[in-house]
Amino acid sequence: MKRIKYYALSAVLLLCGTGLTTSCSVDDNPVAPSPEEQEAIDNRNELVRHIDSDAKTMADMFDVESLNVAAQAYEQLSAMMEGSKDFMTKMKSLLSTGSMRKAVAGISPVTSGSELAKMGYLMYITVDNSGYGIQVVFDGKGNCRLSTAKNLEFIFPADIKGIGYTLFKVIIKDGGEYYQTVSEANIPNVKGVACVNRFPRSLTMTLTGFIDNKEQTLSETVIGLELPLNENSAFVSLDAKSFNITGQQHSYSASGKESTLDFRLNSNNGNMTLGYGYACDGTSIVDCVALMRLKQQGGFIGQISADALNVADIKTVAIRILNDLTLSGTISDGDTFSQNFASAIRNRQPVSSPDALAGIVESLNQSSDFQLSCRQMTKAEVMKFCVTEKDKQYIIEPALKDLNSDKFIPISEIVDAQTMENFNKPFSMSFTPGGNAAGSALNVYSALIKMMPLND
Repeated sequence: MKRIKYYALSAVLLLCGTGLTTSCSVDDNPVAPSPEEQEAIDNRNELVRHIDSDAKTMADMFDVESLNVAAQAYEQLSAMMEGSKDFMTKMKSLLSTGSMRKAVAGISPVTSGSELAKMGYLMYITVDNSGYGIQVVFDGKGNCRLSTAKNLEFIFPADIKGIGYTLFKVIIKDGGEYYQTVSEANIPNVKGVACVNRFPRSLTMTLTGFIDNKEQTLSETVIGLELPLNENSAFVSLDAKSFNITGQQHSYSASGKESTLDFRLNSNNGNMTLGYGYACDGTSIVDCVALMRLKQQGGFIGQISADALNVADIKTVAIRILNDLTLSGTISDGDTFSQNFASAIRNRQPVSSPDALAGIVESLNQSSDFQLSCRQMTKAEVMKFCVTEKDKQYIIEPALKDLNSDKFIPISEIVDAQTMENFNKPFSMSFTPGGNAAGSALNVYSALIKMMPLND
């Protein structure tokens, strides 16, 4: 599956990571600054002080190992779900056939005066999309085998950086609370029968891996869904254009650290808030939020697809580190910004000519306005992007305004080397771990929802 657009948040964080590290220059012939100039100097000093402290804390606490394992495992599982020759057909047929067989066996008359009776139904069946005992085994070659199990289980091989090629298992359980939809049952030659579809409000996904000849728990993810209920109705609509999805993933590393990833997706008639937060051993490290406008309208199931989210028009982005440093931005052209950010990420490695990067930087600066701030600053600093050269190699870097002119200078010319190293440590270890982990988990959740015969 395509990766859900949490990359839009984590890519900003990745590219701008060094943009949160600055230092001040010294003037050999100082002139008394004006009040405005003094405010700028004080703000820069305050920013540097906070950055230095936060960078050290972040470098010590940020643990991407466990996030990476979960992200890679779920990403490879979702790819197998999509890439398997017959997985979705087999799974949906099995779920639909099993549910319908049980439902038809339990066909019941509608209670007089009930909501179903007022809809004109005489009989009803209940299709229960919960508690399935199915085990799915992928062989890594596009094939899958289905059999009975205590829960819904997926067993699959995956090649995980730092672990290697081994077997992983995802066990999925529902949380015990359910939504219901209603439609006319598709029973040949029978009319007036309501089909009540029952599906879980939350799912728990436990990821384990077979490492060093034993099964180890690597992460636990709980994903919850909130759909609007009509007044005095027991049923929800899958055409709902407003909903909330929240998730929390606990991951465990070999070092003994516990990482917690909170992610959320709120949609209100096509206006979507997408975000995630990362904490390590109880300390909030990063929190990212983007406001977007969906181009592909539709109901709940359509909106949570990766295809719908990946073409959403980003409007604003806000990233906060250690509840202190804040990078916020407004985006006038979401398509241009997203395309050029993808290009900027690809071009983080030095290139031999600045020409290919100049257009990217110009488009980034024209389509967005970013500001950088921290607690106790009186005014945020404007941040832009620029092309920098070192030893005839060129890269894209964030840039801050020179305190002595109207020019913007690259971070590499004003940054403290140790602070930069501290701040870059998490990003040098992995590409956007939080965004990947949240997006990969939601991809699996989206696939599970689509497997349920809710529209059949």
